Amino acid sequence: MQLLKAQNVDRELKVLEEAKSRYPAEISQRQGEIERAENALTELTDRILELDSQQRHLEWELKVAREQLKKQEERFAEVTTNKEYDALQLEIEACKTRISEFETQILKIIEDTQTTGEQAEIEKGEVGSVRELQQSHIDELQEKLSSLQGEVDGVISQREAALKGIDEDLLRSYERSQGNRGRGVAAVRRGACGSCFRQLPAQQKSNARRSEQILHCESCGAILAWDDEST
Repeated sequence: MQLLKAQNVDRELKVLEEAKSRYPAEISQRQGEIERAENALTELTDRILELDSQQRHLEWELKVAREQLKKQEERFAEVTTNKEYDALQLEIEACKTRISEFETQILKIIEDTQTTGEQAEIEKGEVGSVRELQQSHIDELQEKLSSLQGEVDGVISQREAALKGIDEDLLRSYERSQGNRGRGVAAVRRGACGSCFRQLPAQQKSNARRSEQILHCESCGAILAWDDEST
């Protein structure tokens, strides 16, 4: 019967441990929400930096193209034949086309930068809200986890006290039987196993009453403990 009391403590401990195991998973999930929001903002920030780099490169290309156009236009004074004039004219048109393309790309990048910047500002506010909300829940869960750990520690102390003085062979048998669908110890009441409620043979019931040896229920494998109220 002492072992039966210890089993009740073990079951209470199992419930607490299962409850405690759920909190870290939820904490991790909420931390993940914060990280996802922060990563989304980081991606936008990186995109702005990338656009800025592209714009500076195109502006340099545009500057070079304009300088080249200026030089080509100055060469008109040196042209002496129609063939040279036509060739130079083609070069100038190609240069103007490049300049136009650079200007169009720069304008597109400026628009993209503005749009991305607006999205980043919105995301900053959302990140702040997500972080505040989720961190509040995380702090609450951490507090519950700490409190629950205190309960676990208390039940562990009860378990140690409940197991004190129990025969080692009986204790080992109990530990092994815990894996048998959780049916470790069962009180014998009204001639039946308190776990599966199967009526015990007369001889086994008599042996359980004497409590001189470790007996197991032939049906469910639980260790049989004679209850003083048994009949």
